[in-house]
Amino acid sequence: DRTIRQETSKDLEDLNNTVNQLDLIDIYRTTHQTRAEYTFFLNVHRTFTKTDNILSYKTLLSNFPKTEII
Repeated sequence: DRTIRQETSKDLEDLNNTVNQLDLIDIYRTTHQTRAEYTFFLNVHRTFTKTDNILSYKTLLSNFPKTEII
């Protein structure tokens, strides 16, 4: 169990490093900072998870609306 967690942690770290190196951001999360949206609910643990991202180059951020949808 511990090995799987370490591997997952390493994979997540690698993914985050790649996203940062490519200068990407999650456009949805950036433009909707206070909106709580989730794509997956695990009833057994009663937890919500966001399993998707909308990635784009940071330089394109100005092309997206800045208003918060409530």
